[in-house]
Amino acid sequence: MGKTYLHEIVTPTEPLSAWIYLHKEKGTTYIAPHWHQGIELSFTISGSIDDFIINQQHYKTQAGTVLVVNSQVVHSVRSVLKLDDKAISIIYPYYYVNRLYPEIENEIIAVNCPDEFDDFKDQVYLELQTTLFKIYRNLEIDNKTRNLKLELLTDKVLYLLLQYFTKSKSEYDIVYGAKEFEIVRVQAITKYINDNYQNKITLNDIANQVNVSKEYLTKFFKTRMELTIGQYINKVRSQKAYYDLLGRTGNLTQIAEKNGFASTRSMNKVFNNIYGKNASDIYKDLRG
Repeated sequence: MGKTYLHEIVTPTEPLSAWIYLHKEKGTTYIAPHWHQGIELSFTISGSIDDFIINQQHYKTQAGTVLVVNSQVVHSVRSVLKLDDKAISIIYPYYYVNRLYPEIENEIIAVNCPDEFDDFKDQVYLELQTTLFKIYRNLEIDNKTRNLKLELLTDKVLYLLLQYFTKSKSEYDIVYGAKEFEIVRVQAITKYINDNYQNKITLNDIANQVNVSKEYLTKFFKTRMELTIGQYINKVRSQKAYYDLLGRTGNLTQIAEKNGFASTRSMNKVFNNIYGKNASDIYKDLRG
């Protein structure tokens, strides 16, 4: 594919081969559009995810929904998580999958539209859901064989996906859902913003970085990402600031400045648009 721009490097959950996370926090969750080399799976255990966007396709999940994000596909999440909402995320590092299954270079995993499955795939999908639920149950316990069980189960999930739900990329006139040059360009733009969000960023800066005009950049990004450059910058900054609020890494002024906001007022405005609550209120709630 030529030069590859890494946006997010997936680190396995030690000592496992994959990264696993159990989502059970209540409140507004927003994950800005991003991509990574790894193959990501989301499994809704209970409740729902309001809007999981994968390559411009919108999904609203329910209990039992399995979604896979193939390598280098842009995705984001926005949802108001309620008390009983639970989901797990598993990310398989690309080098791990490729080492065990080199054919992944020419294939994608197609599991996001179960309504299109035949009877046989319906049965395999049920086995996949059951295995994922077992992963969830094992995440909730702690004993001396827990990691062995999780390794066994995550490998089984990967096996089921690769054995029964792959399709050849040659069936499509696209690569990962987009033309090759578009992927490289999106990667370059998002990497630049994620590397420089703490500083002032202008359209000229980004356009010069990817060797296009400001006008082309504005239109291309809006079409490909379904939001403007300015909105994306604010979403990245707010997500980073939100993590700083949770980690209590400073006062509001310090957190705003650290994450590229001109003032706490501008940070509050962006937070209201994304989280439905300003940063000052979140800051107070965390210290209440």
